[in-house]
Parts: sequence; C-alpha cells; structure tokens
Amino acid sequence: MKKITTPFRSKSNLLLKACLLFIAFLPAPLQSQNYRTIDAYLEDFGKNEMYVKKALMDYTVTIVESQLDSRSKVTAARIIEKIENINNLLRRTDKGFQGNTMLRDSFIKMNEKTVESLKNGSLILSDYDYQSNLSLPEIGENLAKKETEMMDYYKELKNYENDKKYFGSCYRFHFKAPVGKNILEYNAYQNILFYKLNVMDEKLSKVIAAVDKKGFDECMNMIAVMHQQILEKTTEYNNYFKDNSLNNANIQYANFINDQKVQLANLFKEYATQYEILQGLKKSNSPETPEKINAYNEAVRNYNAKKNMFYAVFNDIQNTKKTMYDNWFSINSEFLKHNGEFDDIHTKFAYND
Repeated sequence: MKKITTPFRSKSNLLLKACLLFIAFLPAPLQSQNYRTIDAYLEDFGKNEMYVKKALMDYTVTIVESQLDSRSKVTAARIIEKIENINNLLRRTDKGFQGNTMLRDSFIKMNEKTVESLKNGSLILSDYDYQSNLSLPEIGENLAKKETEMMDYYKELKNYENDKKYFGSCYRFHFKAPVGKNILEYNAYQNILFYKLNVMDEKLSKVIAAVDKKGFDECMNMIAVMHQQILEKTTEYNNYFKDNSLNNANIQYANFINDQKVQLANLFKEYATQYEILQGLKKSNSPETPEKINAYNEAVRNYNAKKNMFYAVFNDIQNTKKTMYDNWFSINSEFLKHNGEFDDIHTKFAYND
C-alpha cells in the first residue's frame, strides 16, 4: 500500500520563530544607574520595548518557513534559556525609578509567561505529527487546552500594557496608545485555527494509511464540528481589520479540508471494504482449491482497482492542499506586512501632562 506523505507539514509556526527573534534582537538591558528624571528612565525603557516590538514584527513579516518540526523543542529550549538570562540581567541592572520597579517587574512577568507558554507547548503550533498519533478525544482536549493557554498568554501581554499605564499615571506621564488593533494577537488566533485544521488533516492521513473505516468516519465528523466552529470564529473576526485576506484564507482552507469527505468518503469505503475482503482471504486456513485461487485473484484485482481509484482523487487533493497550505503562509506574511504598524523606536515613548 502506498505510504501517505505530507511534505508540507515540515513548516513550523510563525509564533515560535517570532519569539526567537524577540530574544535575538533584544538590546542590552538598562544599565544599573539611578535616573535623575522619570523622562530619562522611560526613554531608556521605551527604546528597549519598542525595539523589541519592531524587530518582532519585521521578522514575522519576512520569515521563510523552513525549520523542521523535529527541531521545535530544541528551538524552544534556546528561547527559554535566553529569556531567563535576560530576566536575570534585568533584575540586577534595572533598579527602576526612585526604587519603583513596577514597570520592570511587569515586563519580567510577561517574559516569564512566554517561558511558561513555551514549556507547556501552547506557543508551538507545528507538532502535527505528535498530535495526530493521539486518540481523537485526546486531540480535542489538547487543542482546546492550547487555545485557552494562548488566550491566557495574550491576557498577560494586556496586563503589562495596563501596568505601564498605571506606572505612568503615578508620575503624570502617558504612554502612547498602540497604533491600530493588536495585530499579533489577531494573527495568533488566526494561526491556531489553521493549526487545528492541520492537526486534524494529519490525523485523517493516519487513519487512511491504516485503512481504518471507523477512524475515517470519526475523523471526518470531528473535522465537520471544527469546520463549523471556525466559520463562527471567522465570522466574528470579519472586518476586525479592513484587510480580511487572512480571515478569508482560513475560511477557504477550512472549507477545503471539510469538503474532502464529499470527495473521498465513498471511494475510501469501497477501497477499505475490498481491503478487508482481501485480508480475510489471506488469513483463511481452508485448503487451496482452484475456486479459492480464483476468488483470491479476483479480490486482488478488485482491491487494486478500488485503491487506484481512491488514490487518484486523494493525491490530486493533496497537491491542491499543498498549494493552499503554502499560499496561506504567503497571505499571512503579506497581511502582517500591510497591517502591522509600530511607532518608530526613536520617537518619544511617553509624554507628561
């Protein structure tokens, strides 16, 4: 039986690599010193933060997906080590302003949430193969947990923004409001919709490889439920930005994954039925007779015919899917490029009343 391969699964998610750049481009932490004015402290702190945000967006826009899934854990371990080193440096060198370390502490806490999210896997959206080896109930539980953990991660980022606002108010300073809507959070939620589809599609490939009729039906039923949920989410996200290209790409991809049932279900059932008949004849202990040999040969012919008919359609679907998969990343990159707006890192970080 032909082995099913999904070469386009080797691409890892934008968030994990974006986190790597987040750390790689982080400038040296604030030097240990006593700032004479709040303006000086905020400007130094602001250069660090704005530089990180700008680098994060630039890298996310220009990223070329090429990292193997098997390296995700290694990459995450490097990121974790660097974040922890940076937090240790900040604790030693950033003494805050007049002993007030609230802004520094909140930034460190946000970094700690990134570490936690990497360790529990909620920011790793490339483990299709691992997830697809689990049972469907386990997959459902893992996907729900990963989505919840990602939402918690962005809540921590919002907490940091709120802490910044309060810190500034203590000194009658205001931080500039973020330009536009939170594009990275929006992008993350779109990413996880795409990720969930690919996990389920990888599971579908596994049950097809096993010629598992029951598994095929259960998998397609779960995909149908997920498809409806994604349509509801994308309806909610519609017009969140004027540019709906990424939202539309997820709708198109979800429709395509769900529509595989219409194209494959009957062909797979016939193929799997002939497979079961052939396996039954192979296991038969009855004496070989001309009739048995003829029946076996006929079963082989029927099996090969049904198998070839199935894979002719399946392989065509896989080719189209690969094109759509690759195109999704191009659309994602273009979306970020056209909608990601960050203030210049050299402009004023905060202003007073």
